[in-house]
Amino acid sequence: MDIALFNLMSQNRADETPADILGMTVEKVRLAEQLGFDGAWFAEHHFTSHSVCPSPLLMVAHCAAVTQRLRLGPAVVVLPLHHPLRAVQEIGMLQALTGNRLQLGLGTGHQPHEFRTYAVPMANRTAILEEGWDILEQGLTTGWVRHEGRHYTVPESPIAAFPGAMPPLFLAGGEPRLIQRAARAGGSIFISQGHRRATGALPMREKLLAALHAGGLPDSALRLAIQRYVFVTDDPSEKRQAAEGMLRFIRTTLSLRDQVPPRDGAFMRSIPFEGEPSIEWLMENAPIGSAEQVTERLAEDFQLLSPTHWSLYMGFSGLPARRVIASLERFGEQVLPTLRRLTPVPARLAS
Repeated sequence: MDIALFNLMSQNRADETPADILGMTVEKVRLAEQLGFDGAWFAEHHFTSHSVCPSPLLMVAHCAAVTQRLRLGPAVVVLPLHHPLRAVQEIGMLQALTGNRLQLGLGTGHQPHEFRTYAVPMANRTAILEEGWDILEQGLTTGWVRHEGRHYTVPESPIAAFPGAMPPLFLAGGEPRLIQRAARAGGSIFISQGHRRATGALPMREKLLAALHAGGLPDSALRLAIQRYVFVTDDPSEKRQAAEGMLRFIRTTLSLRDQVPPRDGAFMRSIPFEGEPSIEWLMENAPIGSAEQVTERLAEDFQLLSPTHWSLYMGFSGLPARRVIASLERFGEQVLPTLRRLTPVPARLAS
């Protein structure tokens, strides 16, 4: 089981500057290494306060210089918004800079306003990703790219930063053929469990298994990477604030699926939606609160969902940065050791 720190780098309050957010992200990554995390992820989003990071590869490069052991990666490179010939060179360069600590998240993207602003047809995102993926694999494994396709044409070109292999791969995308391709390459599949209890996330797991079966792949081909929102505190008031922050975050994430996201300038508005969880439900059921409650919720996830990787996000609360750091410290000291001792349930592995 790998456990990584996810960094979305949201601008939760008007008094936060991008420099504050990015600087605190670097501090959290360094602390995560000291606490025994296995890796750190950096998001890519554009044009809203949901994230001030349009380039996760830049964050990987910076954090490689201030860490020694952590595996670092983009979660994810939204490949349809990038020319893959540029991406393949930067990824090869990062494998050299990080000492082969790079792990690569690729995704189709899901926010219509990003595709519209970049003038990329969102309807073509899966096909564009597949061609870009071909170019990445060819360049990183052979040192050359030559490609003639619907979306890209590349004359035979050598890749100078040529590592000879693909980095460990993680996919965020729901198309069955992408899921099958990632599994055949030994990659992991991201799902965002978010605030759901494990039973609420089981249908997502079953959908991935169905996609694998349709491609002739067994259950054992599924390497499941789970995105989870976590906050550790014993303070009842802080726990409620974290639950309120989680609900705002859930609303924002859902609103970003709109053709035109609700925002004032770059700042996203918090728009309620039908069937949203209550603050009380989140306080009772989400992994926010005491170390014991967080451990119990994540142990339940582990036994029911059998993940091989956790990507844990702690910056959703809107609380001051130092309180987020305190939550991270408590997680590392009081939750992480217990998670390391978990063993999978044989029946789930054989399902």
